[in-house]
Amino acid sequence: MNLLYLHAHDAGRYVQPYGFPFENPNLMRFAREGTLFRKAFCAAPTCGPSRAALLSGQYPHQVGMFGLPGGSGWRFDDYDKHLVNQLNEWGYETVLAGVQHEDDHKAHFPGIRYERVLERETPTRGQDGEFYPETIDKVESFLATRDDARPFFLSVGIDEPHRDNLARPELNLHGKSNRFTKTRYYDPDRLDWRYTAPPPWLPDLPEVRKDMESYREGVRIMDEYMGRVLYALRHNGLEENTLVVITSDHGIEFPGGKKTLRDQGTQVMLMIRGPEGSPFNGGQVIEPMVSHLDILPTLFELIGKTPAHQLEGKSLLPLVRGETETLHEATFAEQTYHGDLEPLRSVRTERWKYIRRHSPTGPWMRHDGPSTPVMEACGHYDRDRGTEELYDLYLDPMEACNRIHDPDCAAIRDDLAQRLEEWMEATGDCFPSGDFPEPPASKA
Repeated sequence: MNLLYLHAHDAGRYVQPYGFPFENPNLMRFAREGTLFRKAFCAAPTCGPSRAALLSGQYPHQVGMFGLPGGSGWRFDDYDKHLVNQLNEWGYETVLAGVQHEDDHKAHFPGIRYERVLERETPTRGQDGEFYPETIDKVESFLATRDDARPFFLSVGIDEPHRDNLARPELNLHGKSNRFTKTRYYDPDRLDWRYTAPPPWLPDLPEVRKDMESYREGVRIMDEYMGRVLYALRHNGLEENTLVVITSDHGIEFPGGKKTLRDQGTQVMLMIRGPEGSPFNGGQVIEPMVSHLDILPTLFELIGKTPAHQLEGKSLLPLVRGETETLHEATFAEQTYHGDLEPLRSVRTERWKYIRRHSPTGPWMRHDGPSTPVMEACGHYDRDRGTEELYDLYLDPMEACNRIHDPDCAAIRDDLAQRLEEWMEATGDCFPSGDFPEPPASKA
């Protein structure tokens, strides 16, 4: 069975199949053909740690990915934990097109042994491990001309809707973060934002609505790119023997989203469609909580392989087949570095979320884009939040009212605090001690 891993950058779950007012016809078609998970969570709200967790099946601190690869220098402690390196051992043809964030792309990600990197074979602009408009052309060519009898694992990493932060003058892109695309020029001032709603946790102000309309354009472009890959898969006769996973790394790049352990930072789209007869087909919608960490156990069960290292998630198959009503009583998430150090840990149940932080002040990490100065002026950043937060996600889904000192919630607080402490101890997390490793780049 072939495996297609189709992933977006900073999309969260703000796409049409999750009920948001965007036009994503390709994702909608995929959702109606496959299985959509309503409450899917990443293990970390930033790129490198989240992707490292998904592709290793372990939490970021367990694989040594406390922050971003590249400039900060974070890497796996052992790249044999990476899915690609294991699939190589099992006879898969492993192929990368576009983005990866588990190793330094400027160093050609030496730890991840992709058999083929399409950007290297016909260089577009000399940088593999990044996404370009031509990347999809190369994916279409790969799927149309492939004659290898082995099963393949194809990772297609799309930059959209990440904000534009990489100057590409040939595309009229200059690294201005008011655009949610790194590969397609558009002028945000020409978008009609007057009828756009802001993210539901941010104020209804013109600057925020304009920013959200730009996100809408980035998601439209993302949907177009994904649609081309899915079309090529179908029309080259490969759909009948390919499992497709569509997801994003973490939440959207707005204040209160990415770089936080709120649901807006950790909840992601997750849709899976399998070959004919697969339990993932038929337009199912799964309500219970699942995690990115569940993807590898699912893939390994489907292809009949056992990894050499311990996996922290569970196979999704019993849930999809209706053999169990829930998979997890709680999910866990972490943040340590995103350039700066801001260590956070959380545990989430169906109704409650408990967050622990080392500093009572925060969030420290600013967000890119024009919404940030608006929220900064409102006092969103650098607030005294205490070192513990507790939210009732049913009565307070935007996580605005901290119930940590509410005597009516004392038993819930104590239970979740104990669960978090037990999880940190079981997974070898350095958070309790506060002794965090320094970014490798700073040591160099």
